[in-house]
Amino acid sequence: MKKILHITRTELYNFYYSPIAWSMLVLFMVLTCADYFSVVQKFLTFYEQGGPYLEFTKYLTDIIIDDGRHPGYFVKIISNLYIFFPLLTMGLISREISNGTMKLLYSSPVRISEIVLGKFLAMVAFTFSLIVVILFTYVALSMSLSHPDYGHMIAALVGLFLVLCAYAAIGLFISSLTSYPLVAAIITFAVFALFSRIGGLWQDIDWLRNITYYLNLSGKSDQLINGFTNSRDIVYFLIVIATFLIFTVIKIKSGTESISVGKKILRYTTVVLMASVLGYITSRPALNIYHDATEDQLYTIAPPTQKMVSKLNDGPLEITAYVNALQFRLASFVPAQQNNLIAKLFEPYIRFKSDIKIKFVYYYNADSTNYWFKLNPGKSIKEIAAIQAGAVSMSIDQFLPPAEVHKLFNVDKEENRHFFVLKYKGKETVVRTFEDILFWPSENEMAAAINRLISTPPKIAFLTDELERGPFSLQTRDYNALANKLDLRSSLINQGFDFEAISLKNIPAIPLSYAALTIADPRTPFTAENLQKINAYIAAGGNLYLGSEPDRKHIIKPIFDGLGLSLREGMLVQSSDKYSSDFIFSRLTDRAKNFSPRSKRFTEEQITYYGDTTLRIAMSGASALNYEEKDGFKISPLFTTDPKLCWNRVAPISSDSLSLKVKELPSDEHGRFVTSLLMERKVNEREQRIIVASDADYLTGAMFGDEPERYNKFYPAWCFGYFSYGKFPANTLHPETDNSFKIKVTDLGIQKIFLFYLIPGIIIVIASIILIRRKRK
Repeated sequence: MKKILHITRTELYNFYYSPIAWSMLVLFMVLTCADYFSVVQKFLTFYEQGGPYLEFTKYLTDIIIDDGRHPGYFVKIISNLYIFFPLLTMGLISREISNGTMKLLYSSPVRISEIVLGKFLAMVAFTFSLIVVILFTYVALSMSLSHPDYGHMIAALVGLFLVLCAYAAIGLFISSLTSYPLVAAIITFAVFALFSRIGGLWQDIDWLRNITYYLNLSGKSDQLINGFTNSRDIVYFLIVIATFLIFTVIKIKSGTESISVGKKILRYTTVVLMASVLGYITSRPALNIYHDATEDQLYTIAPPTQKMVSKLNDGPLEITAYVNALQFRLASFVPAQQNNLIAKLFEPYIRFKSDIKIKFVYYYNADSTNYWFKLNPGKSIKEIAAIQAGAVSMSIDQFLPPAEVHKLFNVDKEENRHFFVLKYKGKETVVRTFEDILFWPSENEMAAAINRLISTPPKIAFLTDELERGPFSLQTRDYNALANKLDLRSSLINQGFDFEAISLKNIPAIPLSYAALTIADPRTPFTAENLQKINAYIAAGGNLYLGSEPDRKHIIKPIFDGLGLSLREGMLVQSSDKYSSDFIFSRLTDRAKNFSPRSKRFTEEQITYYGDTTLRIAMSGASALNYEEKDGFKISPLFTTDPKLCWNRVAPISSDSLSLKVKELPSDEHGRFVTSLLMERKVNEREQRIIVASDADYLTGAMFGDEPERYNKFYPAWCFGYFSYGKFPANTLHPETDNSFKIKVTDLGIQKIFLFYLIPGIIIVIASIILIRRKRK
């Protein structure tokens, strides 16, 4: 060990008595600080601006370092070292060869392994100098954030240290291959590039895909720097370091022996085989150990989701990805992207269930109205699919034709989209992709699907006898967007719900097994028999959703009378330059904001971003609800109008007049009117929940606007989710502690003085003293 340390000390003298090393250290300091300030100033500006910009200041430590989505300053650090390290390692052994001192080392009482380890430890020691430089930015970051995530900061440093050690081992080996340091630097740079990009090579070749993906150094380093460590990636770096150190020993030793080329190749091959076996064993999901170093567990599925996954303990979970050649974003599913897709979507679940099996099924299918047929007149569906497959470097032979894919799954039912089928113990459910900016299913949708596999999903029944609005029709008045729109993330089908359209003519009684019965805007009067069945269902404690329209209040009246409800005479109007006067905005009450933890978090964030006045539901043609508590019900308003903007028009008004900006009349009624309410009571050991709205239109797709002033498309999942007693939608929330700064943009000037001038100046002074003293000696 003394000999190793002596060699290490000698190499360190060579480093620190060289102006090149000090110049690189100062340059690295300046570049690192420049990258740090560029990222911090960006998010600090967002934080000071406030409002909608605060949406970008969640988990600040994570996004400033690097969260895999925003280019943090650690990504730029690795890019800088990617260039510097070949210059540092190029002369480690090549200098000995060119100077002729290697032969002296051969004849000295020092083992080759000691030489290699000594020089490697010297590089590791110099790496600590670079780490110290980064620590200065950590101090500045800790002084800038209100709640810095120290766990993530430490994990990122450990990850960076492993990357640099791997660079040092690779550079050391390359340096042993030539007597020309410059050639060694060029080759080292090329090898770094290969290891950083090999994960994208030959991904379309089945037997090579997993090998090259495993060898991808940048992919492993990204996860570690993100704060998500696992034994597979740590062992990977240890294998790379050990392999190249052994390669170096073999190369130097071969210079002292007279052996055949075959034996030399055998030595290298043996090392590669041993590394491959060890890498294969340690990369098995069952042996992989994970640790999320982030304080808020950003890369770990939420505890409720973990609990769901733990119940899948009686066999494997099979996931099949169905990929249509004639759908948007085909390139995201090609074989070359399979490993990335699995890591992104499913590894958080594989962490807690190692026997998840994933396969891909490529197919082509489309109905005759599909736009591809219009763009390619005269071509068959196979010819069109072949064009799309060729565009992503795939063959049409890799895709199943319609007849074959239908033997596996009814893809027509999924509108021939990209989707995933989860199968467990004979039960299966679907997780979809969506036509929004995120595209991929989030933990919300994955948790809902898993929950369906381990429990009975809530079923919402829609009454149809009186021409009520239903979940399946695509007509404007119906609730397809609310319930059954496959490509809409907030649609209840994607949050775990089932639906059924029922007729009371065909059943003796309404089953209490339904999560809720929906009666939305009946258009014909209830028969005495149907009314009796509805009242019996309510009396037994069944959950209910009621929606009505002002011009059909007499139809819903028999049910309202039994509940102590009534619709006020008249229509609520809100004069506006943008909308018709019967288009009003009702505000969410505190009770409506707190249906679930997710709704509470969402509304709190929206208030932070846009202010309280934006938490509104758009309603088209609504009446005021009058109510009295009876039969043990507790009533809580959910929507109320703004008394300054909205009033009740008692006098008749034509539809033509509503399209204009209506003026107030002396007979109009003013006040804060309730347009939706919640009724709760305990009956027959059941916690009964009834939600009532004086407008049926607000749950239609036409009202699901994207502007910040309305939340119609988010509200249904909270509202109907309340009928599942907290089981659906899934609670996937993570804590949000690191989301504020304690400095201002102007305070960065002080940090810049220290990091850009004072500390580099101190380093320059120390370097000058050392170099001058060395020159005098």
